[in-house]
Amino acid sequence: MSQSLEARMGVSDARANLTDVIARVRLLQQRVILTRREKPQAVLVSHEFYERALALGADKES
Repeated sequence: MSQSLEARMGVSDARANLTDVIARVRLLQQRVILTRREKPQAVLVSHEFYERALALGADKES
């Protein structure tokens, strides 16, 4: 079974399982959308993904 490249997780669940969440992000290149009351709050991505986004200019303000 293949792993999805994206997962949703409540902030409280992520906090309680932070070591495992970091491992999923780092080792499986999975993006984790952190939610509070089912609303997206933030996204955890690997450092590699972040660096690629910066190189593509994702940090520039419009």
